[in-house]
Amino acid sequence: MSTRRASPRSAAAGRRPGGAESERREQLLDAAIGLFAERGIANTTVAQIAAAGGVTSAMVHYWFDTREKLLDAVVDERLMPLIRAVWEPAGIECGGALDRVRTLLLRMLDVTEEVPWLPALWLREIVQEGGLLRERVLKRIPRERNAEFRQIIGRAQTRGEISPQIMPELLFFSMLGMVMLPLATAKSWRRINPDMEFVLDRPRLESHVMTLLMQGLTGRGAARAVRARRSRA
Repeated sequence: MSTRRASPRSAAAGRRPGGAESERREQLLDAAIGLFAERGIANTTVAQIAAAGGVTSAMVHYWFDTREKLLDAVVDERLMPLIRAVWEPAGIECGGALDRVRTLLLRMLDVTEEVPWLPALWLREIVQEGGLLRERVLKRIPRERNAEFRQIIGRAQTRGEISPQIMPELLFFSMLGMVMLPLATAKSWRRINPDMEFVLDRPRLESHVMTLLMQGLTGRGAARAVRARRSRA
């Protein structure tokens, strides 16, 4: 199947008009996001954001007025274009249920490959209870697209294409976790085990997650495991 992928970089470019001042504002927003992903929003000061962006603290307040407006800009100008890059471009409506799962998974991988700060920010500030971006993002999630996806998976189960043991309500969030969690925690695992020479690159992660997902959805992996247990009995 030929799938036209969205470019997260171009999707995230839907920002304010040009000009030197606007460009400096965008650079400052990028600097803030990098710090938020690295140390968390609560542990990042305005002075640190200003230093990372090469401006004064007064300029941070000039461009974003308040901390709340800065967080709104992070969601509206950076996170929401990435969410749209996963859900909205042409191609998601094409093919069978497994093709649509592959399309969504590839788009998640595209986004995290091109925007490397996303997994850490997602884990710190959206997934965790009390994350300072959590409510802002949850209010903007395209619920109708997620509902449509669940219906597609449910109909495929009725036709016998997808294992009845799969919960359609959890599938999309499971896919997110399979992509985001390894990327967000890779540095931590290497610190715990210095002998780990594992490099988590795009081809390895894609192969790993796609294999787990496709075998899990069709039940083929489970069927082989059952046959193996029976042969050993």
